[in-house]
Formats: sequence, structure tokens, C-alpha cells
Amino acid sequence: MSSWYRPDPLTRDLIHLINARRHDHGDADAAIDTLQALLEQDREQDLLIVMAALDEEMAEWMFDLLAEAACSVVMEGDADEKPAYAVMAALELPLQANLTLPLRLKIDPVATAELLHRHLHLSAGTVLMIEPRLLTDATLDLVTLHGLHEHVTALADSRRRQAIATRLHPPVESTAFLIFELLGSPDPGLPDSIDDEDRMAILEGLRAQCSELASAPHMLEAPVYAAYAMFDAQNALRLHRLADETVAVWHDLEPAVRSRTIVHLHTQCGNGVYMPVWTDLFDPELPEDHGPLWTSPDVWVFTADLPIEWPGEMLTNRLLAEGCTRFENHIVEAPEN
Repeated sequence: MSSWYRPDPLTRDLIHLINARRHDHGDADAAIDTLQALLEQDREQDLLIVMAALDEEMAEWMFDLLAEAACSVVMEGDADEKPAYAVMAALELPLQANLTLPLRLKIDPVATAELLHRHLHLSAGTVLMIEPRLLTDATLDLVTLHGLHEHVTALADSRRRQAIATRLHPPVESTAFLIFELLGSPDPGLPDSIDDEDRMAILEGLRAQCSELASAPHMLEAPVYAAYAMFDAQNALRLHRLADETVAVWHDLEPAVRSRTIVHLHTQCGNGVYMPVWTDLFDPELPEDHGPLWTSPDVWVFTADLPIEWPGEMLTNRLLAEGCTRFENHIVEAPEN
């Protein structure tokens, strides 16, 4: 008789929640509790594997809940009182071009807390704690959902505040992230919009503290859970590394072959919001059955609610800048899951 693996209780809970959602009677609070329990066990990779196997609607549902679960926890208080939350949020900010090293992405936590409290129109009882440095995408690439959850849980339990990241790395993209926590918020959510006047005031107030920021208020959007900033940052780095690898191989080709080689940019659709991107180099003069000259490893990226145009505008622009002028986009259809 063949052995049968019985999933552990948390995995079974996750399966039940997904099935309940499919039948339109899912419980978001129960889902967040389960996701938080998985994050506390440092089982982030298990969640990403599940998300990659879900269809788009289900994956976006789980993606949003996962971001909230990682960055929002209930603070301890009297049972008779309304719950108060600790929420970890991020604002994406534009950077100047040609930054000099070392980076001076420092801000005043007290002044910034007052600035955000006023222009995000937060409730009077909400306390803001500000990360004293703007974090780059290359810095956030090293952060995990588990780390974000541990950080906000420690603050909710009144433990000593630790820095999210110990080192500031040069950015890959022209953006940096202001990370902040809301303690005692009556709602686990975040403001869903910023008025033009408030947007201008926030950016000008931050630029007065940090000259490396660019004056581009139209780029400032409503704050999001810090998990979204982390995923956005990781996308940027993964796609740039994929471009680095593709360009390096392309440069190594014989000049005659390089001049006719087509770079294929592959993105996969049909399997949710966590999906692979890859490239290959194709010589049109070779027989069809020869296949590509070279194929890159897959790079997994997140596509839900992130400011990346598909298929791979960021990757395409980078390849063009390096001299790859012949390329095609290929969207690979995935079978129904």
C-alpha cells in the first residue's frame, strides 16, 4: 500500500480557506490569522508556491491578504474596547538622477511623522513611527515577509524598535521608499488616495529634509502595505539581473551572429500573480528545430497591483539601452489550473 502524506494543520487550514473562497463564503479574518501563523513559522516560500498555482482572481485575493497579514497586527488591549492595529506602510518616492555615494537618504522622524499625520489625515489617536532613512529597492530586496511581520509584531508588543535594514544599498531604479508604522490605528487599512494639495505638501516637506529626492509630486501615490514595496523592489532587481545576464551573453556572441540575433522576452500569463519571466537569444538563420542559442533561468516576479507594465517594459528599456535593438515579446499561455 502506497504511503499518503497528510498535510499539517496549517496547510489544511489554508486549503479550506482557498476552497471556501472559491465557493464565495471565505472568511478574510480567518485567512489573515492562518497566513500570519504561516509567516510566524517562517513558511513564506510555501505561501509563494501556493500563490503561483492559483488562478489570477484567487492569487490576487491571496496576495492582498498576504500583504495585510505581514504588515498589520492587532495590538493588545482591553477586551471591551475596539481593536487597535499596528500597521507597517510605505510611500514610494522619486529620486534625483546621478546620485553620489555614500547615499544621504536621511529624514527627520519627528518632523516626518507630523507631516504624514497632517496630510494623510490620520485619526487623532494614531501614533506614527518613521524609519529614519529612505530605503532603496536594493536594500528592500534583502527583506522578507517574515521579517516585516516580526518587525510590526514587535512594535505592537511594545518591544524595542529595531532598524528594518542594517545597510543602505545604491538603488537600481530611480525610487526610494519611506517606511513608517501606524500604532493604535482604528483600522488595519491605509488611506486609498492623496489629494493634490496634500501630495505636493508631503513631497516638498520631505525634499526639505532630503535633497536627493526629485520634485515630481505626480509620482507620489497613496501609501501601501510595506509588503507591496518589498515585492516592487524585488521585481526591479530581478528584472535588472535578468537583463544583465542576457546582455552579457549577447555581447559574447560573434559580431555577425549578434547583429541578427533576436532577444525573446517571455512572460507567462494565466496562472495568477506570481509568475516567471525569462529570455532567450534566437538566431533567425538557424533551422527552426535548432532552438535558441541560449535561454536564461526563470525569474519569478509579482504582478498584482505593481507599477510594472507587461510584458516587461522595464526589461525592454534596459536591453535597448545596452544595444539590443532586435527583440520580441512572447506571452506564454499557461493551462487552466
